[in-house]
Amino acid sequence: MRGRPRLRLSISWHAARLAILAGIIAAGLAAGCDSPERRDNPGAAAPDSARAAAGDSLGRAGSDSVPAAKPGRRGALERLLRRGGKEPRAEEERVPVELAATELGDLPAFLSSTTTLQAQDFALILAKIDGELREVRVEEGDWVRRGQLLALIDDAAPRVAAVEAAARLRAVELDRERVRALHEQQLASDKNLHDVDAQHAQAEALNKGAELRLSYTRVVAPFAGQITERFAGVGQTVAPGAQLFALADPDTLWAQIHLPEREALRLGPHQEVFLSPDTAPDLELPARVLRVAPTVDARTGTVKVTCLLTGHGPAVRPGSFVRVRVATDLHRGVAVIPQRALVPEGTRTYVFKAVADSVIKTPVVVGLASGEHVEIAEGLRAGDRVVTVGHGALKTGSRIREVAAAPAEIARADSHRLP
Repeated sequence: MRGRPRLRLSISWHAARLAILAGIIAAGLAAGCDSPERRDNPGAAAPDSARAAAGDSLGRAGSDSVPAAKPGRRGALERLLRRGGKEPRAEEERVPVELAATELGDLPAFLSSTTTLQAQDFALILAKIDGELREVRVEEGDWVRRGQLLALIDDAAPRVAAVEAAARLRAVELDRERVRALHEQQLASDKNLHDVDAQHAQAEALNKGAELRLSYTRVVAPFAGQITERFAGVGQTVAPGAQLFALADPDTLWAQIHLPEREALRLGPHQEVFLSPDTAPDLELPARVLRVAPTVDARTGTVKVTCLLTGHGPAVRPGSFVRVRVATDLHRGVAVIPQRALVPEGTRTYVFKAVADSVIKTPVVVGLASGEHVEIAEGLRAGDRVVTVGHGALKTGSRIREVAAAPAEIARADSHRLP
């Protein structure tokens, strides 16, 4: 009988512990299931039923009462339960990018070279007689017509020689007339007649030579054009062959380029050519192939190709440095994107294709490249939008935010838009 009270004491203590635990759980559940009114008033007490259960249990156990849950912890518990026990992650930041649509167009292939422009009609005007330069009637930049007087060389000596030659010719002509009259009367032999005819021909030639030398004192323009350079001034004594002026017709220019023999075989007369002056790289002037040299330069292995430029305006002039592009092929109706959209990795090439507000890294097969555009043989369709700026920080699934290109970039893209 003495062991039974000890057993009842153990059972009572175990029941008290269970009651305390039940009270704690009830208080937690009451905090998690708080009503909207109680959420608005976080300082309110726990529900009566929970408090009664906790108090009754604790009273039976003879223990202290359990403190109420703190409002801040109760709100955190509620939010945690609503999220399924997971902490929130910050929303993924969108990467700003520029996009371009895949277009269907015709993409030409070009051969490129550089050269300087030359006037098709160009002449160095030289002195043809020696003498002092008496007059210079034009200056650099002056426009002249064909046959216009440019300068005068002292003509005193040539004029005297011309007068003497004319007098000699007149004397021989009179002598020939006299001999012919005698020959008709059979008073002069055939030999006399032949001799006087020969003298007349000689005098006539000398007279023409003297007149020609006299004409050389008048320096005239061989064709219409512009004086590009003057080499001599008034009072200067010049000799035959001395340079006086440079004359050019800038309305018709040509560009001579030298291409490898293999590339030159793809060219022919009238083929389309584009010239871009170094001072205006975005300007393209139309020209055409005038001729292809029939021989190969043995020293360089190149072929000279002459291109003719007409109607160019003031953008270029003789001596201008230009970049020449000769069209050699044309791919029609192909998918074309800006070349800067390509992302090379090893032996493969990718683009980032925009799908909704994210991107997919897409492998592509690149075809013909021309300037700032490239043909996509496989991997894209017309209308697909690709990232052109900002793809350095992208991967498949990255979220993007499209931004507009800078005005200068838009103008540049419009100037290179496909036909």
